[in-house]
Amino acid sequence: MASVTVVGSVNRDVVLQVRGLPRPGETVHAVGSREGMGGKGANQAVAAARLGSTVRLVAKVGGDARDILASLAGDGVDTGWIATAERTRTGLALITVDEPGENTIVLDGGANRELTVADLPEVLTTAGDVLMTQGEIPPEVTGAAITRAAAQGATVILNPAPAYAFDDDVLKRVDVLVPNLGELCTLLGVPVPATSGEVGRLLARHPLPVSALVVTLGADGAIVHDQDGTVHIPAPRVAAVDTVGAGDTFCGALADSLVRGRPLRAAAERAVLAAALSVTGVGAQSAMPTAEEVDLFAQQQEKTR
Repeated sequence: MASVTVVGSVNRDVVLQVRGLPRPGETVHAVGSREGMGGKGANQAVAAARLGSTVRLVAKVGGDARDILASLAGDGVDTGWIATAERTRTGLALITVDEPGENTIVLDGGANRELTVADLPEVLTTAGDVLMTQGEIPPEVTGAAITRAAAQGATVILNPAPAYAFDDDVLKRVDVLVPNLGELCTLLGVPVPATSGEVGRLLARHPLPVSALVVTLGADGAIVHDQDGTVHIPAPRVAAVDTVGAGDTFCGALADSLVRGRPLRAAAERAVLAAALSVTGVGAQSAMPTAEEVDLFAQQQEKTR
Protein backbone atom coordinates (compact mmCIF):
# COMPACT_ATOMS: atom_id res chain seq x y z
CA MET A 1 0.00 0.00 0.00
CA ALA A 2 1.13 3.57 -0.69
CA SER A 3 2.22 5.59 2.33
CA VAL A 4 2.12 9.11 3.74
CA THR A 5 5.37 10.98 4.35
CA VAL A 6 5.16 14.06 6.55
CA VAL A 7 7.96 16.61 6.62
CA GLY A 8 7.35 18.99 9.47
CA SER A 9 7.63 20.16 13.04
CA VAL A 10 7.60 18.42 16.41
CA ASN A 11 6.76 20.41 19.54
CA ARG A 12 6.07 20.01 23.20
CA ASP A 13 2.76 21.73 24.00
CA VAL A 14 2.02 23.63 27.20
CA VAL A 15 -1.71 24.39 27.33
CA LEU A 16 -3.35 26.92 29.67
CA GLN A 17 -7.13 26.74 30.04
CA VAL A 18 -8.75 30.14 30.65
CA ARG A 19 -12.29 31.50 30.81
CA GLY A 20 -11.51 34.18 28.24
CA LEU A 21 -8.49 34.89 26.04
CA PRO A 22 -6.44 37.82 27.38
CA ARG A 23 -6.48 41.15 25.57
CA PRO A 24 -3.18 42.99 24.96
CA GLY A 25 -1.76 44.07 28.31
CA GLU A 26 -4.25 41.97 30.30
CA THR A 27 -3.37 39.23 32.79
CA VAL A 28 -5.88 36.42 33.31
CA HIS A 29 -5.84 33.46 35.66
CA ALA A 30 -5.72 29.96 34.20
CA VAL A 31 -8.27 27.49 35.50
CA GLY A 32 -6.09 24.54 34.50
CA SER A 33 -2.98 23.52 32.59
CA ARG A 34 -1.50 20.46 30.92
CA GLU A 35 1.43 19.35 28.78
CA GLY A 36 1.21 17.27 25.64
CA MET A 37 2.81 16.40 22.32
CA GLY A 38 2.33 18.67 19.33
CA GLY A 39 3.82 20.38 16.31
CA LYS A 40 1.98 20.48 12.99
CA GLY A 41 4.18 17.78 11.45
CA ALA A 42 3.80 15.40 14.37
CA ASN A 43 0.08 16.14 14.71
CA GLN A 44 -0.65 15.49 11.05
CA ALA A 45 1.43 12.31 11.10
CA VAL A 46 -0.48 11.00 14.13
CA ALA A 47 -3.84 11.94 12.60
CA ALA A 48 -3.11 9.95 9.44
CA ALA A 49 -1.67 7.01 11.38
CA ARG A 50 -4.69 6.84 13.71
CA LEU A 51 -6.85 6.45 10.61
CA GLY A 52 -4.78 3.49 9.43
CA SER A 53 -2.24 4.95 7.00
CA THR A 54 1.41 3.90 6.92
CA VAL A 55 3.16 7.12 7.98
CA ARG A 56 6.78 8.29 8.08
CA LEU A 57 7.82 11.55 9.73
CA VAL A 58 10.87 13.58 8.73
CA ALA A 59 11.68 16.07 11.49
CA LYS A 60 14.27 17.20 14.02
CA VAL A 61 13.90 17.14 17.80
CA GLY A 62 16.10 18.05 20.74
CA GLY A 63 17.80 15.78 23.22
CA ASP A 64 14.79 16.13 25.52
CA ALA A 65 12.36 14.31 23.19
CA ARG A 66 12.64 10.63 24.10
CA ASP A 67 9.08 10.60 25.46
CA ILE A 68 7.81 12.33 22.32
CA LEU A 69 9.49 9.80 20.04
CA ALA A 70 8.04 6.95 22.10
CA SER A 71 4.57 8.52 21.89
CA LEU A 72 4.80 8.90 18.10
CA ALA A 73 5.94 5.31 17.70
CA GLY A 74 3.11 4.19 19.96
CA ASP A 75 0.65 5.82 17.56
CA GLY A 76 2.15 3.91 14.65
CA VAL A 77 4.32 6.69 13.18
CA ASP A 78 7.66 5.55 11.71
CA THR A 79 10.22 7.74 13.54
CA GLY A 80 13.28 6.37 11.73
CA TRP A 81 13.74 9.61 9.75
CA ILE A 82 13.57 11.92 12.79
CA ALA A 83 16.99 13.41 13.57
CA THR A 84 18.06 14.51 17.05
CA ALA A 85 20.01 17.67 17.90
CA GLU A 86 21.20 16.61 21.35
CA ARG A 87 22.17 20.08 22.58
CA THR A 88 19.00 21.80 21.38
CA ARG A 89 15.58 21.96 22.96
CA THR A 90 12.61 20.47 21.14
CA GLY A 91 10.16 23.06 19.78
CA LEU A 92 7.80 24.54 22.36
CA ALA A 93 4.24 25.78 21.86
CA LEU A 94 2.49 27.88 24.53
CA ILE A 95 -1.25 27.52 23.91
CA THR A 96 -4.11 29.38 25.59
CA VAL A 97 -7.60 27.88 25.22
CA ASP A 98 -10.82 29.62 26.32
CA GLU A 99 -14.16 28.12 27.39
CA PRO A 100 -15.71 28.05 23.86
CA GLY A 101 -12.59 26.17 22.67
CA GLU A 102 -10.85 28.97 20.74
CA ASN A 103 -7.10 29.30 21.14
CA THR A 104 -4.01 31.43 20.69
CA ILE A 105 -0.53 29.94 20.19
CA VAL A 106 3.01 31.28 20.66
CA LEU A 107 5.68 29.04 19.15
CA ASP A 108 9.40 28.67 19.85
CA GLY A 109 10.74 26.58 16.96
CA GLY A 110 13.69 25.07 18.85
CA ALA A 111 15.13 22.07 17.02
CA ASN A 112 12.65 22.57 14.18
CA ARG A 113 14.78 25.53 13.07
CA GLU A 114 17.74 23.19 12.64
CA LEU A 115 16.04 20.84 10.17
CA THR A 116 17.98 21.11 6.88
CA VAL A 117 17.64 19.92 3.30
CA ALA A 118 20.42 17.43 4.08
CA ASP A 119 18.07 15.75 6.58
CA LEU A 120 15.66 14.82 3.77
CA PRO A 121 16.07 11.25 2.50
CA GLU A 122 16.98 11.14 -1.19
CA VAL A 123 14.14 8.69 -1.84
CA LEU A 124 11.55 10.67 0.10
CA THR A 125 8.49 9.18 -1.59
CA THR A 126 7.53 6.82 -4.39
CA ALA A 127 4.79 7.05 -7.03
CA GLY A 128 1.35 6.84 -5.40
CA ASP A 129 2.53 8.15 -2.02
CA VAL A 130 1.36 11.37 -0.40
CA LEU A 131 3.80 14.03 0.81
CA MET A 132 2.46 16.47 3.39
CA THR A 133 4.37 19.49 4.70
CA GLN A 134 3.72 22.84 6.41
CA GLY A 135 5.24 26.19 7.29
CA GLU A 136 6.68 25.51 10.77
CA ILE A 137 10.06 24.40 9.41
CA PRO A 138 12.67 26.38 7.40
CA PRO A 139 11.23 27.44 4.01
CA GLU A 140 14.07 25.87 2.06
CA VAL A 141 13.28 22.47 3.58
CA THR A 142 9.58 22.78 2.74
CA GLY A 143 10.45 23.77 -0.83
CA ALA A 144 12.98 20.98 -1.30
CA ALA A 145 10.58 18.35 0.08
CA ILE A 146 7.83 19.49 -2.30
CA THR A 147 10.16 19.55 -5.30
CA ARG A 148 11.63 16.13 -4.52
CA ALA A 149 8.29 14.43 -3.85
CA ALA A 150 6.69 15.90 -6.97
CA ALA A 151 9.55 14.58 -9.10
CA GLN A 152 9.09 11.15 -7.50
CA GLY A 153 5.41 10.98 -8.49
CA ALA A 154 3.82 11.62 -5.09
CA THR A 155 0.69 13.66 -4.43
CA VAL A 156 1.87 16.82 -2.66
CA ILE A 157 -0.19 18.51 0.09
CA LEU A 158 0.97 21.85 1.49
CA ASN A 159 -0.60 23.26 4.66
CA PRO A 160 0.77 26.84 4.60
CA ALA A 161 0.68 27.37 8.35
CA PRO A 162 2.01 29.80 9.27
CA ALA A 163 1.58 31.40 5.85
CA TYR A 164 4.37 33.29 4.11
CA ALA A 165 5.32 34.14 0.51
CA PHE A 166 5.88 30.66 -0.96
CA ASP A 167 7.77 30.72 -4.27
CA ASP A 168 5.52 30.22 -7.32
CA ASP A 169 7.88 27.51 -8.64
CA VAL A 170 7.22 25.58 -5.43
CA LEU A 171 3.46 26.19 -5.48
CA LYS A 172 3.24 24.88 -9.06
CA ARG A 173 4.35 21.48 -7.74
CA VAL A 174 1.64 21.40 -5.06
CA ASP A 175 -1.38 19.21 -5.83
CA VAL A 176 -3.55 20.32 -2.90
CA LEU A 177 -3.05 23.54 -0.94
CA VAL A 178 -4.82 23.46 2.45
CA PRO A 179 -4.94 26.90 4.13
CA ASN A 180 -7.48 28.22 6.56
CA LEU A 181 -9.26 31.42 5.51
CA GLY A 182 -6.78 33.73 7.23
CA GLU A 183 -3.79 31.92 5.71
CA LEU A 184 -5.39 32.03 2.27
CA CYS A 185 -5.82 35.79 2.52
CA THR A 186 -2.22 36.18 3.70
CA LEU A 187 -1.04 34.26 0.61
CA LEU A 188 -3.22 36.41 -1.64
CA GLY A 189 -2.36 39.66 0.12
CA VAL A 190 -6.02 40.61 0.59
CA PRO A 191 -8.24 41.34 3.64
CA VAL A 192 -10.19 38.47 5.17
CA PRO A 193 -13.73 38.55 3.67
CA ALA A 194 -16.75 39.12 5.89
CA THR A 195 -18.26 35.73 4.99
CA SER A 196 -16.91 32.40 3.78
CA GLY A 197 -19.35 32.62 0.87
CA GLU A 198 -17.00 35.13 -0.76
CA VAL A 199 -14.14 32.61 -1.04
CA GLY A 200 -15.12 31.38 -4.51
CA ARG A 201 -15.18 34.92 -5.91
CA LEU A 202 -11.92 35.68 -4.11
CA LEU A 203 -10.18 32.73 -5.77
CA ALA A 204 -11.59 33.67 -9.17
CA ARG A 205 -10.09 37.16 -8.84
CA HIS A 206 -6.78 36.00 -7.32
CA PRO A 207 -5.90 32.53 -8.67
CA LEU A 208 -3.01 30.61 -7.14
CA PRO A 209 -0.69 28.37 -9.22
CA VAL A 210 -1.81 25.11 -7.58
CA SER A 211 -3.96 22.26 -8.91
CA ALA A 212 -6.55 22.41 -6.11
CA LEU A 213 -7.34 24.24 -2.88
CA VAL A 214 -9.15 23.07 0.22
CA VAL A 215 -9.88 26.04 2.49
CA THR A 216 -10.68 25.05 6.06
CA LEU A 217 -13.34 27.14 7.83
CA GLY A 218 -13.44 25.69 11.34
CA ALA A 219 -17.02 25.15 12.48
CA ASP A 220 -18.24 26.08 8.97
CA GLY A 221 -16.50 23.09 7.37
CA ALA A 222 -14.37 23.54 4.25
CA ILE A 223 -14.43 24.78 0.67
CA VAL A 224 -12.98 22.69 -2.16
CA HIS A 225 -11.85 24.61 -5.24
CA ASP A 226 -10.55 22.61 -8.20
CA GLN A 227 -11.02 22.13 -11.94
CA ASP A 228 -14.62 21.01 -11.33
CA GLY A 229 -15.54 24.27 -9.60
CA THR A 230 -16.09 25.36 -6.01
CA VAL A 231 -18.15 23.49 -3.42
CA HIS A 232 -18.82 24.12 0.28
CA ILE A 233 -18.70 21.12 2.63
CA PRO A 234 -20.54 21.97 5.86
CA ALA A 235 -19.38 20.62 9.21
CA PRO A 236 -21.71 18.78 11.59
CA ARG A 237 -22.66 20.66 14.74
CA VAL A 238 -20.78 19.43 17.79
CA ALA A 239 -20.10 20.65 21.32
CA ALA A 240 -16.54 21.96 20.95
CA VAL A 241 -14.27 21.44 23.95
CA ASP A 242 -10.84 22.20 22.48
CA THR A 243 -10.03 23.29 18.91
CA VAL A 244 -6.26 22.76 19.24
CA GLY A 245 -5.17 20.32 16.54
CA ALA A 246 -8.42 20.38 14.56
CA GLY A 247 -6.74 21.75 11.45
CA ASP A 248 -3.99 19.14 11.72
CA THR A 249 -6.60 16.40 12.13
CA PHE A 250 -8.23 17.67 8.93
CA CYS A 251 -4.91 17.57 7.05
CA GLY A 252 -4.01 14.09 8.32
CA ALA A 253 -7.45 12.75 7.41
CA LEU A 254 -7.23 14.35 3.96
CA ALA A 255 -3.86 12.68 3.36
CA ASP A 256 -5.19 9.34 4.60
CA SER A 257 -8.11 9.48 2.17
CA LEU A 258 -6.04 10.63 -0.80
CA VAL A 259 -3.44 7.91 -0.33
CA ARG A 260 -6.32 5.41 -0.41
CA GLY A 261 -7.43 6.78 -3.78
CA ARG A 262 -10.52 8.72 -2.70
CA PRO A 263 -11.46 11.71 -4.91
CA LEU A 264 -10.60 15.10 -3.41
CA ARG A 265 -14.16 16.10 -2.52
CA ALA A 266 -14.88 12.79 -0.81
CA ALA A 267 -11.56 13.07 1.00
CA ALA A 268 -12.47 16.58 2.20
CA GLU A 269 -15.88 15.38 3.43
CA ARG A 270 -14.22 12.70 5.57
CA ALA A 271 -11.62 15.20 6.80
CA VAL A 272 -14.40 17.56 7.93
CA LEU A 273 -15.94 14.73 9.98
CA ALA A 274 -12.59 13.80 11.54
CA ALA A 275 -11.87 17.42 12.48
CA ALA A 276 -15.34 17.85 13.99
CA LEU A 277 -14.82 14.76 16.12
CA SER A 278 -11.42 15.99 17.30
CA VAL A 279 -12.79 19.19 18.87
CA THR A 280 -15.05 17.17 21.17
CA GLY A 281 -11.99 15.92 23.07
CA VAL A 282 -9.15 17.57 24.97
CA GLY A 283 -5.71 18.05 23.48
CA ALA A 284 -4.30 17.81 19.98
CA GLN A 285 -2.99 14.29 19.38
CA SER A 286 -4.96 12.81 22.29
CA ALA A 287 -8.28 13.81 20.67
CA MET A 288 -7.56 12.58 17.14
CA PRO A 289 -10.07 9.91 16.06
CA THR A 290 -9.56 6.41 14.68
CA ALA A 291 -11.04 5.21 11.39
CA GLU A 292 -13.71 3.27 13.29
CA GLU A 293 -14.75 6.39 15.22
CA VAL A 294 -15.02 8.43 12.02
CA ASP A 295 -17.03 5.67 10.32
CA LEU A 296 -19.47 5.52 13.26
CA PHE A 297 -19.77 9.31 13.32
CA ALA A 298 -20.49 9.34 9.58
CA GLN A 299 -23.24 6.76 10.07
CA GLN A 300 -24.78 8.84 12.86
CA GLN A 301 -24.75 11.93 10.64
CA GLU A 302 -26.50 10.02 7.85
CA LYS A 303 -29.29 9.01 10.22
CA THR A 304 -29.92 12.60 11.25
CA ARG A 305 -30.32 13.91 7.69
